[in-house]
Amino acid sequence: MDIRRHTTRTVRLALIGGLGATLVTSTPPTAAVTPDATGPAASRPTTAVPQDPDQLALRRVWERQAEAWARGDGAAYARVYTPDADLVNIKGEHLHDRRVIAARLQHYFDHDLKNTRILRLDERVRRLSPTTALIVRRDCVLYGGETACRPGRLSINTSVVVKQAGQWLVTSFHNTLVQDHGAAATPLSAGGHFGAAFDTTE
Repeated sequence: MDIRRHTTRTVRLALIGGLGATLVTSTPPTAAVTPDATGPAASRPTTAVPQDPDQLALRRVWERQAEAWARGDGAAYARVYTPDADLVNIKGEHLHDRRVIAARLQHYFDHDLKNTRILRLDERVRRLSPTTALIVRRDCVLYGGETACRPGRLSINTSVVVKQAGQWLVTSFHNTLVQDHGAAATPLSAGGHFGAAFDTTE
C-alpha cells in the first residue's frame, strides 16, 4: 500500500500515506496546517519541469497513484507497483506483491480512506542507474473539500523505482509520519547539517 514547506505542529493521528496510503484512526482535527501547496490534490510542485522522457515518466508515477486514489481504485493504484513489490505503510504493515497491495488498499479506500485525495507537497527524484531511481516525497491526505494539509497527516515516503519493459514501476515503498516538521523539510548532510530541500531534482 497503500506529500512545499509548512509550520511545525503535531496532533495525534495514525496514517498510511502517500505514494502509499494514509490511515486516520481518529476524527480529523479542526486546526489546519497551511503550507504553500494549497491547490487540488492533483496539483504539481512549482519546480522546473524535466524534459527528459524518463524524468517525466518518474514524475508521472505519483500522478498515476493520485488518480487511482481519488477514484478509490485499489487495483489501479497497485498497478504502479511491480508484481513482487514490497510496501511498508505508516502503521508498519508489510504488504508483499501487487495482489496484496491492491486488496489492502481497496479495503482502506472502502472504509477509512473513502472519498479522500492525496496532495503532493514536494518531491526529489534521484537516478541511481539508467533503470533505477530513488524518489523521496512529502504528501498528505485530504478529506472532503479540504485543500491544505492538516497537522499530523503529513508524511515522508521513499520509493525505489525500476524500469521494466519501458515502464517505471515502484518495487519498494516505505512511508513514515512527520514528527518534526521543520527538520523534515530538509535532509541531513554527512556533517550533520541540513542540506537542500526535497523539492529539487538531482
